[in-house]
Amino acid sequence: MRAALVPWPHAVALDHATTTVLHPGHVEIRADDRLRDARAWLEGEFARLPATPSAGHPSPSRVVLLIGEAPGDVPPAGGIAPEQLPPDERHTVTIAPAEITITGPTPHAVLRGAATLVQLAESGAGRLPVGRIADGPALAWRGLMLDVVRHPFRPDEIRRVIDLLTRYKLNVLHLHLTDSGGWRLQSAARPALDATSPGELITRRELAELTAYAAARGVAIVPEIDLPGHAHAAIRAYPELAGDRAAARLGYVDPAVPGAESFLAETVAEFAQASRARFVHVGGDEPFGMPVTAYTRAVGVAVRAAHDAGSRVVAWQETVRAGALGDGDLVQLWIGAETSIDADAKKAELPESAHPFVDQMVALFALAPSDGPAAAAAGLPVLLSSSDVLYYDRPYAEPAADAEGEARRARLGFRDYPAKTLRQMFDWTPGSLVSGLDVRVAGVEAAIWSETITSFDDLAFLLLPRLPAAAERSWTREPATWEDHRARLEPHAATWQATGWGAAYRPAAEP
Repeated sequence: MRAALVPWPHAVALDHATTTVLHPGHVEIRADDRLRDARAWLEGEFARLPATPSAGHPSPSRVVLLIGEAPGDVPPAGGIAPEQLPPDERHTVTIAPAEITITGPTPHAVLRGAATLVQLAESGAGRLPVGRIADGPALAWRGLMLDVVRHPFRPDEIRRVIDLLTRYKLNVLHLHLTDSGGWRLQSAARPALDATSPGELITRRELAELTAYAAARGVAIVPEIDLPGHAHAAIRAYPELAGDRAAARLGYVDPAVPGAESFLAETVAEFAQASRARFVHVGGDEPFGMPVTAYTRAVGVAVRAAHDAGSRVVAWQETVRAGALGDGDLVQLWIGAETSIDADAKKAELPESAHPFVDQMVALFALAPSDGPAAAAAGLPVLLSSSDVLYYDRPYAEPAADAEGEARRARLGFRDYPAKTLRQMFDWTPGSLVSGLDVRVAGVEAAIWSETITSFDDLAFLLLPRLPAAAERSWTREPATWEDHRARLEPHAATWQATGWGAAYRPAAEP
């Protein structure tokens, strides 16, 4: 019998014939001050669980949270952690009739064990099998990129995303904060950018509060400033950045224009200073129409500014072509092997004036297969975000279970991506995404772009049930089958419904 745990733990020894009852309303949690965040999170989760049926007055349940040794039967994580001081997340959950103990060497480790306990309590209606779970992640970076520009998610909605990440032991929220459509993060360095936001600004104080909220749940926020391409918002605020030329379709900041290098350096430094993580993301993707020399120069300015501010850099894979990334930086591989552009079909959809843009797209994407080998040759670790299986703005292939879901399925998702089944989106491993490359894998990061999203429920529909696949593949060393993963995940739909994620996609039939 497999417990409904996602991701699946490293070592599980549970006796389902011998059980103990956890009474959510009568739990005594013991923990010292170092574990106050884990304790507070666990108390909040227990508070929302329904009471466990029992005869008579239930006796108190005891949960003990301890800082202690990592389990010796769980290997250390590979990859690269987002924090300045990478935490050991290995832990042990011991369930005895009278007491449940969660032990790990760091607060992060204990929090991950607490997430396991909550999932067990949910799936068993408070009745837990006795035994031991020893666990820890395969990869140290397990994340989600959330586009908060094309749809301006509010801070309270971002908190709900953080809660979902904590549930599935994901530890990075990469916030895409600038794009051609607007600049969401309040800027002291360049205040005219504030007027370009498509919704309410995320103030520096709000970002700090989000960062603290996430940190208490074992999640690091990595902010992204997407330059030098995707820069129409910057050019609207500061037209001089375009010089005497018309801005390209997505816009770019040309470092040859007077004042452009200062703009790049100041805004990147501002993002780096706003981040408590080890990294800042400097974008760098899709510099359509930008001369190679100008792109190389601009990326160099951005990377140096981040380094000078004390941050390491994450950047989309195109930046490896600039040769500016250094020791400790990460290359985010996003252009999937299946990516192809039918230039004639795309031109037929667009006015003739946009046809040069299509040619630029084709030329840039043709370079993508060389980016992974270039990162390997430079000794740069890679973050895996293949659009083939980790871009969750891809349409669903299976019909939805009801009319409302079908209406969403018809409306949501980037139509340049062919629809895929849930099974197809699960059918990968980190190793399969870098097959043939002698490269160090830093971690895995799913991505959700918001072009078609109009509400939080739309986000829920696109993220779930796909996000737990990224959690499973980045945490669990032994690849699970789709059938096993699906069976363990199925009971989670009740929790999604209870926690504001009830619009999650439900397929009508077996994929």
